[in-house]
Amino acid sequence: MWNESSTNFGGGFLDESTQGGGTAKKGPQSNDRSIVPVMIKHITSSTTGDLQIAGKTVNTLTFVGIVRNIEQDTTKISFSIQDDTGTVTAVMWLEADKNPAENICTQVNTYVRVYGLLRNQNNQQHVLILRMHPLEDLNELTCHFMEVIYFILKAKKPAEEPTVPHTFDNTLSGMSAEQVTVLEIVRSANDAECGIEKRDILTKVPKNIIPRLDEILDFLLCEGHIYTTSSEDFFKAT
Repeated sequence: MWNESSTNFGGGFLDESTQGGGTAKKGPQSNDRSIVPVMIKHITSSTTGDLQIAGKTVNTLTFVGIVRNIEQDTTKISFSIQDDTGTVTAVMWLEADKNPAENICTQVNTYVRVYGLLRNQNNQQHVLILRMHPLEDLNELTCHFMEVIYFILKAKKPAEEPTVPHTFDNTLSGMSAEQVTVLEIVRSANDAECGIEKRDILTKVPKNIIPRLDEILDFLLCEGHIYTTSSEDFFKAT
């Protein structure tokens, strides 16, 4: 599992303070040097040049994916990296005094963890690689996903208000009625060991939701409202 000691770029995403000196900034919009775990969809859906997740401006980020393509020129190496939510280009600039081959730490179709900074060029988002390494244990995929969920829930939680079950004022703001319906169906089966299977969800949702069920489940997964359990077809609510 990822932890703060795995990188030299400051504290982990649990560290709320500003790293590297200076005065810590307060408030949900503060832009610090915490390393924030994200899914690729979070990166590609950002269109303003700044990445905002649950009201927090993300500076340094980390994500896990599989390398689908590698392109190299005289100054940089570009990696096309994919996870279950999308594909993004990550760029590693070459050092003049090093052999370019030394900078390629992975091969196509292998899983990697990337630490980097969000950049925008020609209205296209990409990641400037600070560090990248192959996964030694595929359990890190699951660990990363749980870290993303934890960060989103922690960022959305009101500072001094208790969490009230089935209250949608804060965590579900902006969701459609169809998305809330599916989430409630998943939540109703949380007492089951593995949650609820997709085929059982299909029997419970209104007929108009059935054609969009996969899309709604993907949305709820990416937003951290649900997660898979024993397989990709079983779900529980967070």
